[in-house]
Amino acid sequence: MDRKLIDGVFRSIIRINLSETKDSIPNSITFPRLMLSQYGIDAGTFARIISILNDSHKIFVFEIQHSNTDSSGKIEGYVDADITTIRKLITAYSKILVNYYKDKYGKEVLPQTIIKELLANMSYMMNTEIGMAANKFIIFSEYEKLIQKQYQEYTEEWKEKKLLEILKQQEALSKIPPQNEETDNADNTDNIENTDTDKTDIKKTIEDNKEKRLIDTPEYKEYDHKKNEIAVEKLLNIYGVEFFTRVHFRKCEFALVERTIKTKAISRKNDLLLVKKMLETVKSNIHLDKNLADHIIDIHRLEKVIGQHLT
Repeated sequence: MDRKLIDGVFRSIIRINLSETKDSIPNSITFPRLMLSQYGIDAGTFARIISILNDSHKIFVFEIQHSNTDSSGKIEGYVDADITTIRKLITAYSKILVNYYKDKYGKEVLPQTIIKELLANMSYMMNTEIGMAANKFIIFSEYEKLIQKQYQEYTEEWKEKKLLEILKQQEALSKIPPQNEETDNADNTDNIENTDTDKTDIKKTIEDNKEKRLIDTPEYKEYDHKKNEIAVEKLLNIYGVEFFTRVHFRKCEFALVERTIKTKAISRKNDLLLVKKMLETVKSNIHLDKNLADHIIDIHRLEKVIGQHLT
């Protein structure tokens, strides 16, 4: 992969992020076309560059809410994973949010107050200008917390080292010749020992990530069969709070866990603290799982409900 192309795409993302307008987020609809015209990058190369930038923590990739009902599939947004850029975006979208609210209601209030009102009316959050601005404001606020919490992984030194590692792995993989499954390649083992190790590491990482996302254990299958037949309280007694929460978090059913807490099916302090800890783990993975960003509002609401029931 050409490093100049990677750096060019990265600089373009930063430039758009710093425009401080409602169009500060390059997206997967228009941005690839821009990169094609500027650098001659095709769709496949663009996707690989975005993946490299995301894996090296140079950017965050998240799903953008949009009001275009004719648009099929998800629209991704790209943001420089630098705390200065993130804070500028928070400031920019807080102003946008306040202005939207002022135009509609004729008064100026703090963005946190607006968010609180919108969270109380989830249906209004979807597919409206003010709702989409609020969604970005919340996402960027979570990214700010993530960078502060895992600061070491967002230093320029860490990012550059990770980027070089990824490029080295890709270069090594590109040198591995295609193999015929019926051919014995034992004689070539020594020649590709290092590259084969890199290939194995990559495959292991992919498989480990898949394993974390799959829910195919016998216990889950039994749970999935029973969940619609018996009360939540009984499910919790049979499977426990941790299993219950893990299953529904992996399915991004944060609203369901929220209702379970509100109805006090989960009410003990230790159980609430357990759910809180598991939710913190989920939040720390937002930059790794684009689907989580789509549920940032539900995550935020659940976090708030847990806090209320712990006080």
